[in-house]
Amino acid sequence: MTHPLLTPAYERLLGLQAALYAYTRETAAEYELDESSPDHPLWGVHYNRVCVAPMRNGLHVEYFGDCWETPLDMTLACLSEQAVADSITSLSFSGPDEGANGTREWSFAGLIGTDLTFPILRSFYVRPSEPDHHNGSLIVQDGKIMEEGGDIARLVAKMPYLTELTVPNAPDASFFKQSLPHLKILRIGGNFDTQNFIQNLAGATNLPSLSILDFTESTELQMTWAKDRDDSYVTSFEAYENLFKSHVSETLNGLTLRNTRLSREQLEHLQALRPGLQFMVIQAAQGGYVSHFAQHAFPWKHLVQADPGLE
Repeated sequence: MTHPLLTPAYERLLGLQAALYAYTRETAAEYELDESSPDHPLWGVHYNRVCVAPMRNGLHVEYFGDCWETPLDMTLACLSEQAVADSITSLSFSGPDEGANGTREWSFAGLIGTDLTFPILRSFYVRPSEPDHHNGSLIVQDGKIMEEGGDIARLVAKMPYLTELTVPNAPDASFFKQSLPHLKILRIGGNFDTQNFIQNLAGATNLPSLSILDFTESTELQMTWAKDRDDSYVTSFEAYENLFKSHVSETLNGLTLRNTRLSREQLEHLQALRPGLQFMVIQAAQGGYVSHFAQHAFPWKHLVQADPGLE
């Protein structure tokens, strides 16, 4: 077997690194940014990069940068070459907390709109939103606004040996029509619309190996007051109960639920349905500015808590 660092794919990716670096220098010059002194700030353009490392029988490729225009386009164009995709075992996308109108939208049309496959890819990662982020990350269908539109399903259809998947927002029902026999670890980040993910998962038959699930509840719980909220965006207790009673839950060894509105009684009821399941809950929801509390612009009570150690 050829060493991963001796393959044409690696040479092509080195070329991409050089092209991205040239782009950052040209853009910096266009904006007259001083790069000569080490005490000058790092501007956003400087962060666009691709890192490559050998992994298993192929290459781990990690993109960090803008989720729009030239840097991402250059990267997706490189990855869409079958000779490159043939050597990738792990693929990761992330970048700085920059976006427009409060969102950071990733479009993978450059990969989806081809006959491309990733025959040895085991892990695909798009960084979920963090509590301190000002822009919510999500995968969107090209030409749409804040609509996933089935693109996550179209992506994973190109990855026959996918084992680990992390995405910043929930896929739609078409995800459960894809054959994913090797998928073991699945993390769904938080976005406003869960697209009935938990209810759809409860009826799924395409994930026979799923053993670890990490799911984040709708961000509408922290963004919109209950009286104004479209509650269909938020997972119901009944949907969680259906999952715990489903065949899918029988293969799960670990389940993490983030930022739910479930009560202690409801959580303990779910645990009783699967006593042997490692069932964890996490509350680490989106942050907010103290100066906005008095305006009641968003639900903020989750940000002001008494000492949880007091009995």
